[in-house]
Amino acid sequence: MENLTDSQLVTFYRDGNTKAFDGLISRYGKMLFRFTFNIFGNPEDAHDCVQESFIKAWKHIKKFDTSKSFKTWIFTITKRTALDVLRKKKSVSFSSMNDTEDDSTFAENIPDEELLPNEVFERAEGIKVMSTILKSLTLENQTILLLHHAEDMTFEEIAEILEKPMNTIKSQYRRSLIKLREELVHQNYQQ
Repeated sequence: MENLTDSQLVTFYRDGNTKAFDGLISRYGKMLFRFTFNIFGNPEDAHDCVQESFIKAWKHIKKFDTSKSFKTWIFTITKRTALDVLRKKKSVSFSSMNDTEDDSTFAENIPDEELLPNEVFERAEGIKVMSTILKSLTLENQTILLLHHAEDMTFEEIAEILEKPMNTIKSQYRRSLIKLREELVHQNYQQ
């Protein structure tokens, strides 16, 4: 199943091969989790959102146009699902969505056994600084950076997912990078 395209997997699933949908889940599950974790800031809500998104995709798979990108389609479903969850949780403020109980990020919890202890500490400090700087951006700008850098999506794919013009996405991306750079310089200056 790994060598098949998304469109082939969808077609096989429609033809009765239930394992084909598992292939799509396996291909996009981790990406969608990272995407939703950035939105919610906790693994439980991120996992629930991804699960709900795949259920919606499964229910509507017969309507999916195989000439289009499944990746963009599933990310769009997930974005809309996440927004629905956020609307239901109106008490959650956007600025606190990345906070977790122990103030750590998902990336900080991934061990890298090949690093020396001092390198681990330096990397953790760098991640913490970058996480703090990222929180200064809007959720949408964080999402653009995450999709472009962590998920290797093109600006065209991001524009389709966020339902905005591509030039707007590019502008937001450039402004976000400028702000990150300024904040990083400011952080380094204060230390």
